[in-house]
Amino acid sequence: MFRVLIFLIVLMFGCSEKINDSIIEYETDRTKTEIGFPVNLNISINNLDDYYSIEGMTWADSSSWIADSSKVIIKETSLDTLAQSLAINFEITFWDTGKIIIPPYLININLPDSIDLSMFKTDSIEIDIKSVIDSSTVSIQKDKPIKEIIFPFNKYKYSLIVIIIFLLVFIYFLWKKRGNDSHLTKINFFNRDPQKDSVEKLSKLKFKDVPSYSFYNDLSHILKKYLENQFYIISFEMTSEELKNYFSDKDLIFLLERVDSVKFANKEFSDVEKKHDLELAKKIVRKLL
Repeated sequence: MFRVLIFLIVLMFGCSEKINDSIIEYETDRTKTEIGFPVNLNISINNLDDYYSIEGMTWADSSSWIADSSKVIIKETSLDTLAQSLAINFEITFWDTGKIIIPPYLININLPDSIDLSMFKTDSIEIDIKSVIDSSTVSIQKDKPIKEIIFPFNKYKYSLIVIIIFLLVFIYFLWKKRGNDSHLTKINFFNRDPQKDSVEKLSKLKFKDVPSYSFYNDLSHILKKYLENQFYIISFEMTSEELKNYFSDKDLIFLLERVDSVKFANKEFSDVEKKHDLELAKKIVRKLL
């Protein structure tokens, strides 16, 4: 008999943890609030198994109650999974007055000692939303009168009108003179025919009895100007090595090496060599398209 009593006591204490069922608790920090002030919904499930897992969490109406963000919005959600408990917090803000029902929240949890999922559910919660305007307010102060803005250019109004009239007359004058010979100086913003222009400049370049440094400096300037206008590159900022890698033309490479030898080594060349290099430059301009 004594052995049977001991067995029943051990069995009772061994099963005590299983007797306690998991409990869901939920509450809001307020049931009455004003537009724009958040309401915290706290949900907790205690006395869970150490090895529980969450299978699904959703609102009973599939979140249709928060579909219109102009009325209800969940600003923040936090989830804490502890050893034997689960805690969820929703921070909800309401943007419409009246009574709003927070629908039930469903949580499906898988417990190791259970074949089926355990579903936990909160009840519907009613929240009373009031306007931030105090109903006891009898009168509302009038708005301050609109202050007239005085723009700084008002005192220059007549001068601006004269300038605008002058500009209109000038534009009309230019419109009438279009297509006729004008005494206005034409400004060329880019070279329309860099090949022809470069050949003409090379043809006018003198080489007889001209120092090598001066001749090759002018020759290099004409050639780089051509490369800049023809290929739209910053040739004046590029070194000879960069130009060699860019074009890979043996005549151009030879001529660039000539220019560098004069520029950096002060080398002198005869008039025959200068004439040859001048013709070679023309050849480069004609073929380098």
